[in-house]
Amino acid sequence: MKISYLADNPKDAKLIAKWYFDEWGHTIPSITEEMVLKKVSLKAKNRIDFPLIITIHENQDLVAAAELKFREHIDYPQYEHWVGGVYVVKNKRGKGYAKALVSKAQEHVAALKIEHLYLQCEDHNKGLYEKLGFKPIHAAVHNGVETTIYVYKATT
Repeated sequence: MKISYLADNPKDAKLIAKWYFDEWGHTIPSITEEMVLKKVSLKAKNRIDFPLIITIHENQDLVAAAELKFREHIDYPQYEHWVGGVYVVKNKRGKGYAKALVSKAQEHVAALKIEHLYLQCEDHNKGLYEKLGFKPIHAAVHNGVETTIYVYKATT
């Protein structure tokens, strides 16, 4: 397992955009895969500052990705730094890749001295994030999907 940044392998943007479009694109009216690719490609320029994408390769194959975003949820502009778009290819799920991505995101924001890291997730992902130290704040709706917003205190 090799953890790196999309900026190290910008050619991976197209595959990540396809993953994101297929997994979540249906929740956003009028979105296209090309629109998702444009957003993902912007994150291929950063290794330190937000926004960026963390990736995992196994034997040279891209198997997982996660984003560090700035102000992801329009209804909560006071929540600045987010981790989201945690995606693992189906045949690799349950093997610790999501945990590795989120742990890397937590280390990244701690190194930047960012105090809080937010995320939103559906019910089936709550256990993972709670095990990684995220605490639920409140329920929310994002693109018509019911979610829970969580916070991780990266610095004390």
